[in-house]
Amino acid sequence: MNVEEVMTRNVITVGVDQTKQEAARLLSQHRISGLPVIDNNNVLLGIVTEYDIISKEGQTVGDIMTHGIISVTANTDLEEVRHILVHERIKRLPVIDQGHLIGIVSRGDLVREVATRWICQVCGEVSHSDEQPTNCPRCGAKGLAESPEPVPPGS
Repeated sequence: MNVEEVMTRNVITVGVDQTKQEAARLLSQHRISGLPVIDNNNVLLGIVTEYDIISKEGQTVGDIMTHGIISVTANTDLEEVRHILVHERIKRLPVIDQGHLIGIVSRGDLVREVATRWICQVCGEVSHSDEQPTNCPRCGAKGLAESPEPVPPGS
């Protein structure tokens, strides 16, 4: 699977000139922990997080935002995203296309993907559903089971 299949497309963003308090309100109202910072052309400039709000001095988002962020594209494999989130100890990755923000993928998106993954014990088809499907969409077999975690390459 790739990022495009699980990413959030309607991303709540903030502008570089918005105040620290406006960013804090957005984080609080939407119960999220980070906001991509974009310019008027939807070009990604940085990220402002809860940590930035409470730990950095400044009046505007531009004063406190994190620069030099890691991002991915829509066709990045989810295993690579998992690796980045775990090893860089971050919670979200902006999804960009030629510098423009098109979505965001978070730890929660990956958890949701694991929670809704089912595998047919007969043909091996992997499907996604909030509830366990009664029949395999590919072969019609009954008894789909929770999909085991994929084994990372090189393990």
